Amino acid sequence: MLNNELRKISRLEMVLAIVGTMKAGKSTTINAIVGTEVLPNRNRPMTELPTLIRHTPGQKEPVLHFSHVAPIDHLIQQLQQRLRDCDIKHLTDVLEIDKDMRALMQRIENGIAFEKYYLGAQPIFHCLKSLNDLVRLAKALDVDFPFSAYAAIEHIPVIEVEFVHLAGLESYPGQLTLLDTPGPNEAGQPHLQKMLNQQLARASAVLAVLDYTQLKSISDEEVREAILAVGQSVPLYVLVNKFDQQDRNSDDADQVRALISGTLMKGCITPQQIFPVSSMWGYLANRARHELANNGKLPAPEQQRWVEDFAHAALGRRWRHADLADLEHIRHAADQLWEDSLFAQPIQALLHAAYANASLYALRSAAHKLLNYAQQAREYLDFRAHGLNVACEQLRQNIHQVEESLQLLQLNQAQVSGEIKHEIELALTSANHFLRQQQDAVNAQLAALFQDNSESLSEMRTRCETLLQTAQNTISRDFTLRFAELESTLCRVLTDVIRPIAQQVKMELSESGFRPGFHFPVFHGVVPHFNTRQLFSEVISRQEATDEQSTRLGVVRETFSRWLNQPDWGRGNEKSPTETVDYSVLQRALSAEVDLYCQQMAKVLAEQVDESVTAGMNTFFAEFASCLTELQTRLRESMALRQQNESVVRLMQQQLQQTVMTHGWIYTDAQLLRDDIQTLFTAERY
Repeated sequence: MLNNELRKISRLEMVLAIVGTMKAGKSTTINAIVGTEVLPNRNRPMTELPTLIRHTPGQKEPVLHFSHVAPIDHLIQQLQQRLRDCDIKHLTDVLEIDKDMRALMQRIENGIAFEKYYLGAQPIFHCLKSLNDLVRLAKALDVDFPFSAYAAIEHIPVIEVEFVHLAGLESYPGQLTLLDTPGPNEAGQPHLQKMLNQQLARASAVLAVLDYTQLKSISDEEVREAILAVGQSVPLYVLVNKFDQQDRNSDDADQVRALISGTLMKGCITPQQIFPVSSMWGYLANRARHELANNGKLPAPEQQRWVEDFAHAALGRRWRHADLADLEHIRHAADQLWEDSLFAQPIQALLHAAYANASLYALRSAAHKLLNYAQQAREYLDFRAHGLNVACEQLRQNIHQVEESLQLLQLNQAQVSGEIKHEIELALTSANHFLRQQQDAVNAQLAALFQDNSESLSEMRTRCETLLQTAQNTISRDFTLRFAELESTLCRVLTDVIRPIAQQVKMELSESGFRPGFHFPVFHGVVPHFNTRQLFSEVISRQEATDEQSTRLGVVRETFSRWLNQPDWGRGNEKSPTETVDYSVLQRALSAEVDLYCQQMAKVLAEQVDESVTAGMNTFFAEFASCLTELQTRLRESMALRQQNESVVRLMQQQLQQTVMTHGWIYTDAQLLRDDIQTLFTAERY
């Protein structure tokens, strides 16, 4: 880790780690920051391996360097043999085989290796997509992917390109690099959590990308927990993506900043470091302005699909190809879309500042890491020094007691799993009963509304939307309370099991005179907080819609527009349909969708609670066992030294005392260095 900091200082490199879930739009956000499309977007995790994106002045076309390709070549040879022997039918049961996966499998069968150099966006896309598909294929074929070979930051893929927002700025000492990290536990890949923690520990600053529609979800909670763990040693920033989905009932920008700063991030970040944005709008606006500046026009939508997305966002649904020829209008529309994206503020406050002060960020990161490691080293050396003064028999007893604690931990884990499963079942049964009650109540109120056929469609739509919004808020409040109680129950159950073990271990070590420099992990609640608005939206997206924009309509408006065969009904100037509307048909359609929403919500509820609690428990017990194992190792090392002859022991005591003193000086120097660098940062702001 310190070698990594030395490398960054030598290059004066500031590494900004970007972390977020797949659904938060992390790749789109990175593309918006860079100003052009350097990372592909697909509806599945796309960052199994971390990727560096380095600002390189003058490099207009992106280039990817993948020098450490040997472990991938070896993996391909293993997969080649497995593919020859495997049952393809069984493989299709455990792996989604799309056209990209089929192409990769064909490539493996032909023995085609990965290149070390890719020039241009499309070759880079193909390389990164293939790498991520390779991880999925290896998992399906039960072959270990060589993640450990890419633990060092110099071994991961690097994209070099000029960031559009930094083009033409004066040169500064230092280098700015983005680090695209894997999201935590995405798509059932627990190894990504460990890799995420490793990469965040190497960063000079961390930028979290959260989903505005999922701020209290389990996925974003895992992101928050990950960055809070490093929040004391590196600066934190938050982009709240998808802010374009705000409506009149949603939180505004100030409310979002207050929620994240005070509640979600527990005061570890100020509101000034939180930026609500629309990454998609920012990316599309930037891409359009870049094309207009360089080529004088936009590409044809048939050639580059992003042009159609830009036209939809900037010109509206009724845009025509002829509109793209009006360059002045397009330029103005792109500027307005950029303004609406709210991306200008974080670009100025974060990207420009990071680029101008890259060397200071690199120094501050190194100082914090040095301070942390000096503290850990001092605690370890204190432990070892005292171990030389403890009798061998006492050390032997301590080792035996830790072994018993490990066995007891395994036994308690098996016992507590049953109790926690029972608590989850009770909570889900109660939640589903409440959901059915709400479902019946909503359908009854809908039936009462539709009995009066004298109201206009517009009035009926408004009343139905109000009804469903009220029900949604009721469900959301109830779920929040129910699962807060479940979270407290789980914490209590685990604490009751673990506390006696931790207290016994610490007491026995204390009696032997040890001051253990370690801390047992604390179980954090991992029960998801559900955003029912998003759950409803996810259910809508699974239905077959007659219009590509139907999922953006309100729940009721979408149903009405579909049955009236008027995709734009409910927007702008509404006109009554010429044909007679059968209200009973509308009522049945809306009630059927309400029933489906509730069924899907119950299903998602059960899946997310079970998955998140199980993952949280496994992580907690693994970390606790790791602490005990590390303690056992230290005791065994102390015993091995203690068994040496007396002259060797005295020599080791003297050396350890000198080393402890030296590390004390290093710790003090690291504190002073950190304070001096912080003073420089403060001076730069004024």
